[in-house]
Amino acid sequence: MSDKQDASAEDRPRRGNRKLIGLVAAIAIAVGGVIGVQAFADSKAYDHLRLSADYGGGWHGGDHKGFADMSDADIEAQIERVVKHVAIEIDATPEQQQRITAVVASAAKELKPVRDRMHATGKELHALLLADTIDRAALEQLRAERLADAERISKNLIAALADVAEVLSPAQRQVLDERIQQFRGMRKGWHRG
Repeated sequence: MSDKQDASAEDRPRRGNRKLIGLVAAIAIAVGGVIGVQAFADSKAYDHLRLSADYGGGWHGGDHKGFADMSDADIEAQIERVVKHVAIEIDATPEQQQRITAVVASAAKELKPVRDRMHATGKELHALLLADTIDRAALEQLRAERLADAERISKNLIAALADVAEVLSPAQRQVLDERIQQFRGMRKGWHRG
């Protein structure tokens, strides 16, 4: 029986050490958690999450309308949301955000009717090519109209890009370029099979 008492006496300090180690580990985890939560709350990732939550949760805010189904107000709201996300990354001021939103929303609203015409082109082309007689003049007119639309789109997009670039400082444009390159790198990974 004395052997059991000796073994029991030897285990007591070990159990005490285990409890102390467990207590120290729990305190370290709690302190680390508090510091980690605070660091996350001060991060850009948290700003993005908070912004997403303000729009009903999720990246799309629960409303999955296509561009063709969006009203002008929907377009402006969507663009404003995207601009706010980008603004977090480049530290854009509220004034810069408003100016960029106005430029991009205007360009998007101008594109909407052109987009509808471009989508209708396939049906028009199909009908012209399946007609009893091929109307080359109508085909040429359709081609010329779509090229004019493409020219208008190209000019408007370049003007909008230049307007946005003028709103941003050179340093902000550099950060934006870095984020775009990072995004492109991520997209390449998404498409690998």
